[in-house]
Amino acid sequence: MASRTENTFGARLYNAEQLSTNLATFAGYVPLTPETSVAAYNTLITAIEDVNAQVAAAHSQFSLAVDNRQYLFMKSETSLFKTMSPILSYVKAKFGKKSEQAAEITTLVNNIRGEKTAKLKRDEEGEFVSQSHRSYGSQTQYFADIITILNSYGAAYAPTNTSITTENLTLQLEALTAANTQVTTAYSTLKPLQDMRLNEYSTLSSRSQTIKDAVKSQYGIQSSEYKLIKGYKI
Repeated sequence: MASRTENTFGARLYNAEQLSTNLATFAGYVPLTPETSVAAYNTLITAIEDVNAQVAAAHSQFSLAVDNRQYLFMKSETSLFKTMSPILSYVKAKFGKKSEQAAEITTLVNNIRGEKTAKLKRDEEGEFVSQSHRSYGSQTQYFADIITILNSYGAAYAPTNTSITTENLTLQLEALTAANTQVTTAYSTLKPLQDMRLNEYSTLSSRSQTIKDAVKSQYGIQSSEYKLIKGYKI
């Protein structure tokens, strides 16, 4: 389902296309500037259609990256969150519930579980992305610290559950780090395109108003030409 923002952009572009269609039928229309000719206006519309397609493709990749990261951190059967319990249980069983080792791992596990990583919505912007990235980054670092500590136990850490051996935990850490990188890379592609689209629509809005003013001046405020286009919200 398209977001409200996407619907707004689409409605504005549709109105611009309707304005252009009407403008092309106005006999004797004289543009005030080269940019407000029918041809130039259509060129701008085509450019916006292109950037809209680029934004849609980049947003799709970004959403996939976000979903994949959530899967690896929270949703899969071998997610980071679900890995914490067997690690902590083993350390407590091996070294004792009140041992220094158990306390150390418990602190890091609680740090991971306490990090807030609410689902990223499609139309949320950079500040939310930045906060979310810091949260996932913190979880990744805490997990890396856990692996370092488990490695320091040497032969004393030898779980029969192969999913929590230090070798497999290291592979899991690499996957989490890669997922973080994919989100950052996808957003780095998306954000400039979003900014470009905003600039293009700003140009479209101002140019559309100039065209309306030109038509009103040339044909008159009560003219059928002006009445046809004055209501288009662009």
